[in-house]
Amino acid sequence: MNNLNILRQNIEKGMFPSDFPEFGGAKLIITSNPDRSYEEGDTIVYSKHAAALSWLVEELKRIYNADLNYLNKYDFYPEIGQIINKSLKRREDLFEIMLNVVAEIEAEWGTK
Repeated sequence: MNNLNILRQNIEKGMFPSDFPEFGGAKLIITSNPDRSYEEGDTIVYSKHAAALSWLVEELKRIYNADLNYLNKYDFYPEIGQIINKSLKRREDLFEIMLNVVAEIEAEWGTK
C-alpha cells in the first residue's frame, strides 16, 4: 500500500490531530486567526480546522519530500492552500476537504 493510501485511510478513520501547530511557510499560511500577519503573495487559508489541515500539509510534505526543492516548494504548498480554499468555498466538510487535497496533489505530483 502506498503512502497516499495510508494517509487516506487515516483521514477516513479520523486519525488526525485536533491540536497541531498551524502551518506557515513557502508562501502558504494555514490559520484559525484572522489577524495573523502575512506577506503579499502568500496563500492564506482561514479555517477553524487549521490544526488538522496543517497536519495534512506536514504529512504531504513528508510523503513528497524527495520531490521538493528550494524552488518547486513555492508551487507545492500554495497549490495545497488553493485546493483547500476552493473546497471551503464549496462548503465541504473537513473529511471531504482533506481527501480532495490528497487526490488533487496525487494527480498533479504523482502517486507516492
